Amino acid sequence: MIVYCGLRHLYIHHFTASPAAKSGPDTFYILTHNRKIWDFSPELKDHGFTSQAKSQAVLHLAKPVLTVPITLSDFAPCAEDWYGFSLQYTEELEIEYPHAWYLRIKNPAIFRQYILDYNQRLEQEGREGIWGAGQSKLVAKLAAHNRKENGRIVPPGQTKNFLSQIPLHRLPLPELETLQKLGIKTIGELGEISLTELSVQFGAKTASVLHKLGQGEDLIPFQSRQPQEYTWTLDCTTLDGFFRPLTAYELKPYLKKGVEELASTLRDQHKAAGQIKLEANLKQGTRFEKKHLFKEAAADPKILVRTLEKILPEELFLQVSVAVDKIEASPYAQLAMFWEPEAPKLLDAELANYAQVGIELPRRERLLMLWEECFS
Repeated sequence: MIVYCGLRHLYIHHFTASPAAKSGPDTFYILTHNRKIWDFSPELKDHGFTSQAKSQAVLHLAKPVLTVPITLSDFAPCAEDWYGFSLQYTEELEIEYPHAWYLRIKNPAIFRQYILDYNQRLEQEGREGIWGAGQSKLVAKLAAHNRKENGRIVPPGQTKNFLSQIPLHRLPLPELETLQKLGIKTIGELGEISLTELSVQFGAKTASVLHKLGQGEDLIPFQSRQPQEYTWTLDCTTLDGFFRPLTAYELKPYLKKGVEELASTLRDQHKAAGQIKLEANLKQGTRFEKKHLFKEAAADPKILVRTLEKILPEELFLQVSVAVDKIEASPYAQLAMFWEPEAPKLLDAELANYAQVGIELPRRERLLMLWEECFS
């Protein structure tokens, strides 16, 4: 059984407790990531801030409302204690976002105990959270966001019936409008369409993706937690043809090859790096260290190489080490299909009315080109 767990308002809880919340307790916040609403001050719900709210709902608030972009990797340490708690019940844990993770628990008794203990801990700590369980990550997450109490468990034999109850628009599919015009309204109905019929309409690659989703299968299989850093190293003094320190110019081809290896590892794991680090021992006996934090996590070798070349000193190198860390799920591989039920998904014009004071939220990023980027 795969279990999905999520903590509500993890980001706003830790954001308002940090120096970043400079405006004090009399300010409401809307936190964004990649130009999407990610979290917000829970008090805004009392003023009508929901996915169905109209923009006029909070126009007369006495307190300012600030819209602030955040970096998810900054919040990764905030949930480590929850990951550790979960790892007492299984060794298989996959992190989706800092606030959400999956577990694979094979023993039914341990599974039941974990659910009891997870809910008890939420209550003891006064936290809000959700969970769901099913045969795949997809089904578990759908259950967490669409079922209550014991109904959050979807046994394998009930998967088909469960998916027949979930509206198709719960998946952010570029083909959604076309599918609805064809009379397909639920995920279960999508699963009843043969792969051949889907291929005629959408092409083989897209059809394969749609067919898997309709069957409740994962596009990216469960992956146990991966290392938080990937490293490539080079001893310049042992290279054939050199056996001596390398200049920055001589080092670049090796650096490019090493970065391509790191990027390949990231792509294989459907991950992206939020930061790249260069460490080197120089000929004069000194050590060089430099870090670069990306605005958006990257796995493109061209971006990684270009960044390294900018921070590479004009020195003679004995040893070089390149590391990528602040690892997170690739934005193109991640099927970011489910929002918290109360999380608003508003148009730019509506958001402009909310953010009365401070930072203006940029235009919403268009739907991640999931299939074009990953499967074409």
